[in-house]
Amino acid sequence: MKLLHLAAVLALGVAAPSVVFAVTCPAVGDATAGCDITITVTNSGTTIAAGPSAGLAGGTYDGSDDTLIGIQNNSSTALSSIHLNSTLDIFGFDGDGIDAYGVTGNGSDSTGYGGPDSYFTGINGTYTSGTVDFVTALAANGGMTYFSLENALQPSQVTTGVTPEPSTLLMFGTGILGLAGGLRRRFFNR
Repeated sequence: MKLLHLAAVLALGVAAPSVVFAVTCPAVGDATAGCDITITVTNSGTTIAAGPSAGLAGGTYDGSDDTLIGIQNNSSTALSSIHLNSTLDIFGFDGDGIDAYGVTGNGSDSTGYGGPDSYFTGINGTYTSGTVDFVTALAANGGMTYFSLENALQPSQVTTGVTPEPSTLLMFGTGILGLAGGLRRRFFNR
């Protein structure tokens, strides 16, 4: 009986991280609003897909030139930021971000596009590249938030680069140092 109980716990532990969560975006502007684009981060990479409002009339929350982005962290580590690139000026904010449509913003965002948990840094001079930082890191295995970008975007017009949580980098660096120390000891003790 204990063996069966142990097998059930092990199966749950293996299956739980693979549960797929749905990114939810607020109803901003009209009843059809939701995420125009969803970004999903996993251990094996990042996908950018059309969200539930893509292609709907008024899908973008302002009805014209902005995009509501939902992001979900399905990786095994917390996510503190994500880098975005486009051929369009996605960071050329013109003042009609989601915060102007009833979303409560945050103190770190001065653009009005960050929503409740995001702000922007490292924006290049042509507004085509920058970093979306999260006030509170997105939790591993299901953390999610939303923000908006300038221009009506299609998933193919945005590319990403993920920045791991600093603790992950620290663990990686410590592992490399330990490996180097072990190799040094092995070769110099001969």
